[in-house]
Amino acid sequence: TDEEKSSLLKFVTSCSRPPLMGFASLSPPFSIRAVDEAEESNDQTPGQALRSSFKSFLGLQQGPSSGNSRLPTASTCFNLLKLPVYRSKQTLRDKLRYAINAGAGFELS
Repeated sequence: TDEEKSSLLKFVTSCSRPPLMGFASLSPPFSIRAVDEAEESNDQTPGQALRSSFKSFLGLQQGPSSGNSRLPTASTCFNLLKLPVYRSKQTLRDKLRYAINAGAGFELS
């Protein structure tokens, strides 16, 4: 729905309306990144973290780390949506809807 699109935009950018000049003018650009539990560990080298992130993005995640218990997060300063690796589209949809409608965060308007 339009309300969900607005909520998603606010969740990621802290502003519920699209940029006046369009998304091409958004700086930094709107981005989505797949994350897993291992990626957030400080025990990895940058190369290991990149490899883990790439595997997660391609759906090659192995082992018990599924991210199903975590919610999506955002880095509003970077217009970055960070999505844990979920096993199904329905889980992704449910977790993302919960996160964007929870109302946590701050306003910059």
